Amino acid sequence: MDSEEKSQQLADRIREALDKGLSLSDNVVHFIDSTFSNPTLKELQDILQDDSNCEKDTLIELLVFPEESMQIQLEDHLEVSHFHRQDEATILDIICRKPLHIALRFPDHRGSLSLDIPKFALRQFISRLLVSKQLPEKVIEAIDQHADPENRNQYKVKIRNARFLPTESKINFLCTFIEKLDTCSHDFMECFDFVLVFLDELAADGDIYQALMAKKKFYYRNLQKAKQLETLLQTHNVETLLLQGKRVVFIDPAEARTKMRIIDRISRAVFGATEYFEFFQGADELIEISSVEDIRDMITSISGIRPGENKKNDV
Repeated sequence: MDSEEKSQQLADRIREALDKGLSLSDNVVHFIDSTFSNPTLKELQDILQDDSNCEKDTLIELLVFPEESMQIQLEDHLEVSHFHRQDEATILDIICRKPLHIALRFPDHRGSLSLDIPKFALRQFISRLLVSKQLPEKVIEAIDQHADPENRNQYKVKIRNARFLPTESKINFLCTFIEKLDTCSHDFMECFDFVLVFLDELAADGDIYQALMAKKKFYYRNLQKAKQLETLLQTHNVETLLLQGKRVVFIDPAEARTKMRIIDRISRAVFGATEYFEFFQGADELIEISSVEDIRDMITSISGIRPGENKKNDV
C-alpha cells in the first residue's frame, strides 16, 4: 500500500469518527467555565462565530481535541501503516477537501453545540493524534503477548501519548512491567499511568529501581509533613504559623499513601523487592529500613549496644 492510499484510509477514518461528534472532557468544561464565566451554549456559539474575538481560535483548538476512544479506534491502522511526519500534510489536505461540521457534546445539562472545523484546528488535531510516532517493537510485542486483548489498543495509545524518551533501559523496564504485572488486575491501569509519567521524569541513564525508591521517599516525606502540619493545626491556626515563619504546605495524605502503594506494587513485580522507611519521634532525618542489619544499626545508634551484647555497669 503506497503512502497516498494509506493517508486516504486514515483520513476517511478520522472524518468518520469526527462525524459522530466529540464529547468534551470534564477538564475542558472546567477550563471553559473558569475562563468564560460558565457560558451558556448561546454565548459559546457567539464566541465561535465572532472573528473579532481574540479568544476564538484558542477556544476552537481546545474544543477540537482527540478523545482517547477515537485514538483507540485508529491505533491498529497507525501501527501497521508507519506514517511519516510529511504524511500529516497529505492527510490534512484530504480531510479538508470537503467542509467538516461536527457536534460538541457537554457532559452536563447544556447539551451540544455545532462547529465547522477550520483548517488550522484540523492541523492541530492531526498533530495531536501523533500519527507519525512509532512505538518500539519490543513494547508492541510485550503488549500483544501479555496484555488482555480487550485493552491492548488502549495501552498502546497511552504509550503513544506519553512524552518519555524511549531509551533502552526504559523500554526494558516497561516491557518487564507489562509482562510481570497482571493486566487484568484491578489496579493495573492506575500503575500503568503512574509508570508513564514516572518514565518521563526519569533521567535517560538513571537507575530505575533507585529512582522508584527516591520517589517513594519523596511521598513518604510528604506524608510526614502532612502529619506534622496536622499536629500543629490542633493548637495553631494557619495565620499564626505563617507569622512564626513556618512554611505551610498542604499535602493530601491519601494521595501520598496511594502513590507509595503503587510504587511498592510496581517495584515488587519488576524487581522483586522494595524498601521501607521510618521516622523516629522528633527526628529530622529519614531513616531507611531495608534489611535486618539496618534495624541492628538503629538499635545501636539509640542504646550504644549491639544486639546480643551486654553493657557492663560502671563500678
